[in-house]
Amino acid sequence: MTTLSPELQRQERTAILMWTALILMFFMLQAILWTVAISVTSRDASHTVVAGYDEQAFRWDEVKKMRNESAALGWDAEIHIDSMDDTRGNRVITLSLKDQNQAPLENAKIEIDAYHRGRAAEKQSLTFKPVGPGVYSTTLNVPNSGQWQFTGIAKSNDQQFFIEQRIALDSNRGL
Repeated sequence: MTTLSPELQRQERTAILMWTALILMFFMLQAILWTVAISVTSRDASHTVVAGYDEQAFRWDEVKKMRNESAALGWDAEIHIDSMDDTRGNRVITLSLKDQNQAPLENAKIEIDAYHRGRAAEKQSLTFKPVGPGVYSTTLNVPNSGQWQFTGIAKSNDQQFFIEQRIALDSNRGL
């Protein structure tokens, strides 16, 4: 059995400590990078899951029933969005609501959530106000071009109609 000289033992201990420190440094660097990546993406609105989507998936039968009941009503909701923003980036949204006979539905209460499909964390809750027979209006801030999702409910008397539309919008700034 050979024994190492004290100088070689010291060099071996130093080498073991250096290699251990190097490996631990790589682990620490990886942990720091993951921490930074997670904190950056968790604050970014484009890396957000649609709020309530898991609940909607869990209650799929109820959501499907609500969609079928809305289809059975025969109502029609048509969303029109102005092509130009005002100076604050807002656009006028007009929604026309008609019953099964294509007659305007008056005195409806309409609440819709709108968000850019790439920025689900920036959801806007819209409440429409009547501006004419079966015509309702509100404003929407459109900071980003792309696909926008509109989901909500129109209620009239004891009936409710599920509104769900995806609309492509350009971000056009007015004067």
